[in-house]
Amino acid sequence: MPLFEIGDNELIPFRRVQAGPDLYEEEIESLLWANLDSFVGVQLFPLARQPTVGDGIRPDIVALDIDGHVHVIEVKRDVDRRQLAQCLEYAGWARNASLDELAGLFHGGAEAFFAAWTEFTGSDSPRLVQRPPQLVLVARDFDDRTDAALSYLTENNLPITVLGVTIYEDQERRRFVDVMADHELDLPADKEEKRGRSAPTRYEIDGRRIALSDLLDAGLLLAGAALTWIRPRIGATYRATVLDTGQVRLEDGRTYASPSKAAMEAADVPAYDGWHAWVLPNGRSLSDLRSELLVALESRPGGGDPEVEAVAAGSEWTSSESV
Repeated sequence: MPLFEIGDNELIPFRRVQAGPDLYEEEIESLLWANLDSFVGVQLFPLARQPTVGDGIRPDIVALDIDGHVHVIEVKRDVDRRQLAQCLEYAGWARNASLDELAGLFHGGAEAFFAAWTEFTGSDSPRLVQRPPQLVLVARDFDDRTDAALSYLTENNLPITVLGVTIYEDQERRRFVDVMADHELDLPADKEEKRGRSAPTRYEIDGRRIALSDLLDAGLLLAGAALTWIRPRIGATYRATVLDTGQVRLEDGRTYASPSKAAMEAADVPAYDGWHAWVLPNGRSLSDLRSELLVALESRPGGGDPEVEAVAAGSEWTSSESV
């Protein structure tokens, strides 16, 4: 499907960037590594890029979610049967990976891993690896036979997420990334339901991840709200402010698009779930508000659009507990 910019009563097409396989994979992999939660839809703890594991295989990215599931992320410009088999080999390795083995892959070093991992999960001791691993396959195109194979694997409960990612460029040579979750896999309704139950929790609306702007649109959060993150173990406190754009501004003026990125930069840690870290003056976390939004959307008509829901619900959305 072509992508257009709306001009003065005209559609201006974006040019699809025709990068070679190596260039596409390198660029998307770098974007993924820096923005894992935005692409994948769950908060991830990044372990390593292209580590050598098992019998010399090298997955593009290895990460952990907060529950301890290993996520193996592989980027290909085009996916055929050979490349799909390679991804399954990576998943086979991850299925048997131990926490000590994963610690050895950590980009900050094995010694630093356990402290960072415990900090990320908010637990008193390192959380162990959970089964099964999650496979994330990112590509621009999938051939028909590969689509059929992916559908079959997903129907049979292989935890796999398929992302179709295309880079576009406008007339001013600005670049845009189009991310299509699950690449329109053809799954029966009962399989979709079963697959959803086995996957990690995804805080999404219409296939995209919930952002702070959705909480603002719904009236659950107000621009200017003060955020605090207290880390009693190290005696540190960080403060930030919610902007009307849905961004988070730290005390030093640095501004970030997501709460997690703001937390990571504030504390200078490789990964952290900012939705749980940042707390409002009334003691509620951003995660609490996000969950409230999802519950409200599930119980009201309107198609999952928080702005539509807010209009329909009127003042019911606005609460003195929001700030």
